[in-house]
Amino acid sequence: MSQASAIASKGSLKDQIQIKLAELADLVSEDQYGTDGPGKETTFREIESVGYQVAQLAAAKFEATATQQHQQHFETAQPCPQCQQTCQPESLLQRKLLTRLGPVALPEIKFHCNACRRSFFPSA
Repeated sequence: MSQASAIASKGSLKDQIQIKLAELADLVSEDQYGTDGPGKETTFREIESVGYQVAQLAAAKFEATATQQHQQHFETAQPCPQCQQTCQPESLLQRKLLTRLGPVALPEIKFHCNACRRSFFPSA
């Protein structure tokens, strides 16, 4: 029986996340080690290394999804932080950030205030 099928309840969001994580663990284990799982000679360090790689991929996917959703708040006109004049989006830039789990591209919408003659990034 797989870990995913061992978790029966789909009641709360936490339970649903646990089910998805168990399904992911089953997929990764089968991909890396076959249907029987890690062999007898596999060390914990090797298992941990695969787990870390999966964590990096999961974190990167979550960060990409959440930052894309967050960016949508700034796709319309925004007030200038200095003079409060309404400004339109000027361009979309990609900022490279180094997170605890590795690099991630952060989309930022650039605004320019003609009155103050300054650029600003309300999502920052």
